[in-house]
Amino acid sequence: MSERIIAGLDLGSSSVKYLIAEEADGNASIIGVGIVPSKSINKGFVVDLNKASDAIVQAKKQAEAMSGKKASTVYVTVSGAHIFSVNNRGVIVISKDGREIGADDIKRVEESAKVLLLQPNQKIIHILPRQFIIDGQGGIRNPIGMSGIKLEEEVHIVTSSSTALYNIGKCISMAELELGSFVLQSLASSYSILGDQEKDLGIALLDIGAGTGDLILYVNGNIAHTTVLPIGGEYITKDIAFALRISLEEAEKVKKQYGFVITKKGDIPSGEVEIEKVSTNEKFSVPYTEIGEIVTSRVDEILEGIRLELMKSGFWSSIPAGIVITGGCALLKGFAERASEILEIPSRVGFPKSDFALSDILSSPEYSASVGLIRYAMENEKVVRKRSDLWKSLSWLKDIFE
Repeated sequence: MSERIIAGLDLGSSSVKYLIAEEADGNASIIGVGIVPSKSINKGFVVDLNKASDAIVQAKKQAEAMSGKKASTVYVTVSGAHIFSVNNRGVIVISKDGREIGADDIKRVEESAKVLLLQPNQKIIHILPRQFIIDGQGGIRNPIGMSGIKLEEEVHIVTSSSTALYNIGKCISMAELELGSFVLQSLASSYSILGDQEKDLGIALLDIGAGTGDLILYVNGNIAHTTVLPIGGEYITKDIAFALRISLEEAEKVKKQYGFVITKKGDIPSGEVEIEKVSTNEKFSVPYTEIGEIVTSRVDEILEGIRLELMKSGFWSSIPAGIVITGGCALLKGFAERASEILEIPSRVGFPKSDFALSDILSSPEYSASVGLIRYAMENEKVVRKRSDLWKSLSWLKDIFE
């Protein structure tokens, strides 16, 4: 039984999460988790190389101590305003008379779809297939073996700032790790939450953490739109701190313990909350209603931004399954219900599928990207191994005929 060690690194604005999984016979189990608070990443950008690499090392050591295993290669989430995406199409001629489509043709049409005028300092991190079209017939997922004259492929291309990627890669190198692949945050989260039926029907997923909101839309089973918005839980925390004149640390505590979003059907708690003043041990009382109003005001602004993005995407009417909200901010009481009211589509909180040994630790929405990263890595490793085995077999046949 062959065993492989897979690692995933989720670089958030408030924490760094490092997961170690052991894969055997196609099945993986997460056996190590490391979580370290960090202020060295801000909205997807590294703001302090040394502190960021130190946080990675600490999280890595925690996961290694728990699992008793080490991984040399790590998959890493990316997010931030430097992320851009676009749908593009590649076209090739198979044969003027038509013939069966092979692997070489798939490679050619993918290369054609990659032809894109990139902005300066942008690098492609994903080329995600949407559909193949043979002689005008669309909706084809695997054209190999089919016959045709013209082959087209629609793809979703995600790009990132090469500077941002370089700095993240530098931190990984300083932590004595080798980069396996960068993975878009929302894509990673979708691997741990969304099922094939939801993707086929049409669904949106919003991963909202401390600094960013990562949105991904699936239509007809394929990725139709992705974007990263500069919205997150830290804005709610800052609003509470400013309105109540308290420290950010106390505001974060208030948000997590007492924060809620006012909804049409939700009950507003009665009574008051005791809060510490800045730089003193003195306390003062604030009505629950005041906290709810502060939180709701910012959440409504966030959801209006999401609504606008859904409308701009052109796929507003193509997501009948609604929207799934995950990430740390999804834990805010009433958030999903308010999303249904503002967005006028079904909404629910997304929890990562917990079929791992450490599911009791990783069942919260804040670990959706981390768990999804492991699932993505598993699939990617399988593809790499298949290609490797194919080249080995081709080399063996070549030796026979030489």
